[in-house]
Amino acid sequence: MDSLPKSLLYYTSQISNFTRNCVKVNSLNQTTLASNGVSQIRVAMPVNSVLNLKSLSMHGVVSTTGETADAAGEDNHALIPKGGIGALLQRVTWSAGGVSLDNGPVPYHVIYAVKENLEKGNQKSMSDDRVLQQSNIEDKDSLQEQVGDKPVPALGQQKRLIQNNFLGFSECHPTYLDMSLLPECFLSIQWGPGSLLPLQPSGDTTIGDTAHAGGRNVNFSIDEIFFTVEVCQIGSGMYDALTQRLLAERGSIDVPYPAYQTFSTTTGKDTGVANVRGSISCMSLDRMYAIARENSFNVASEPATCADAVGSKYQQKSINFGSFDLKSWQFSLNNAPMPMYPADPVDAYNFAVCAEDRTYSKNRGSQVSSQAEWLTNKWCATQRLCLDNDPTRLSGVNLSSINATMVFQVVTNGKAADQPAVGLEMMLITQQKSVLRIGQSRAVAVVA
Repeated sequence: MDSLPKSLLYYTSQISNFTRNCVKVNSLNQTTLASNGVSQIRVAMPVNSVLNLKSLSMHGVVSTTGETADAAGEDNHALIPKGGIGALLQRVTWSAGGVSLDNGPVPYHVIYAVKENLEKGNQKSMSDDRVLQQSNIEDKDSLQEQVGDKPVPALGQQKRLIQNNFLGFSECHPTYLDMSLLPECFLSIQWGPGSLLPLQPSGDTTIGDTAHAGGRNVNFSIDEIFFTVEVCQIGSGMYDALTQRLLAERGSIDVPYPAYQTFSTTTGKDTGVANVRGSISCMSLDRMYAIARENSFNVASEPATCADAVGSKYQQKSINFGSFDLKSWQFSLNNAPMPMYPADPVDAYNFAVCAEDRTYSKNRGSQVSSQAEWLTNKWCATQRLCLDNDPTRLSGVNLSSINATMVFQVVTNGKAADQPAVGLEMMLITQQKSVLRIGQSRAVAVVA
């Protein structure tokens, strides 16, 4: 029967006494956070229940505050950035019973943007994310209606947003996790600085990336913060019996989830792209990414205009990744070159497509809509090292017994016109699988 196509099979699958509901979870310390005030929040997950971690959502009213009379004599309006709440996060960490489940890579919003650019299609960006997560930057005269208890700040914007996809442990499998097997789990979130906000001077009628002074005194706040998550119950007892039998037979249950790590270096004025290196030890190194961005993200500025873009036309400078003066690139893992030849900047997109198994797909894509946008605004070198995209399979490079050295090597074209005057930050990002091993009596350990 297994050899028959599904369209010819007759079968039914039933789970009796199944219920699902959504609960509100308040934070342990704050309901309001700000870039110039309290910048960290902590929330405890519900215990003794089965949670759908993919439904975990953070709700809040995002308000931005601009600055008056900068060096150019103009007021700067602070805009809500592309990506909404996710674009304002600096660090996201998980812990269970005092055991840290990740190393809290920084900056979180850069990793988030890289994966969004390569893995999420424009269809979702222009529907779900446009409603919930501010997938496009809006003009200074928009979003002026008060939606929370706090009035719209001067020279700012205000909007109620929901962040509903966090990187890290919430991507674990199974996604329906029985919290009665674990000690209490905590999610800690740290906000970034106000320099993450895009600006629009009062004299500009359109959004653009014209050079403009100022941007050091803009801020944002998130008010009325709370979280929601789906809670499930299976009243038949079948799930509990199977789980306990599995624990008794194996002694432990393994829950795999992705983890991330970042390494960075900066280059000087008019220097261009440069090599970046890092070291890692893990059970399954799945992917390596490398990006370059202008080293001016510590000051808020006008957003970059995405070249020949379909959909979102602007993005903040902190997530504007370009190829700049890059001629060729190549990763090296313990002196093994990847790929086996020096690849050019356009090759990088083909590697990204192959990494997502999209070469034969008819209805999938990314947020990159032109070659110009790829080279100027969303460039990223990537290499997939695992067998496939199965989140439960540990098939990447096993580096658990050694401390592997990774290098992102570049060759420049030597054109001064392609080298930004502010210098660059080069960043190497790794994605690896960690395993949360759950034992009897809620004992847990992380197998990296």
